[in-house]
Amino acid sequence: MSRNPLIEAIPEARYDLQTCAEKAKPAARQKLYGLLQQAASQTKPSVRPDDVLDALYEDYREFRRMKRRQEWPKLT
Repeated sequence: MSRNPLIEAIPEARYDLQTCAEKAKPAARQKLYGLLQQAASQTKPSVRPDDVLDALYEDYREFRRMKRRQEWPKLT
């Protein structure tokens, strides 16, 4: 089953915001909240962007866990 690309982009944008350099944070924040606004506007009834962020928290935790595992050194 294919997932919604917008929903998949939100955890990545959130991770980017939390891990980027301080001077890149405004652009990363704008990207994240733009994606959240898009997702929120597609729901019936509409919800707040922060509600979308809360609903996707478990997806974000899994995404963050995957990114950290990718950073682990490979033992061969």
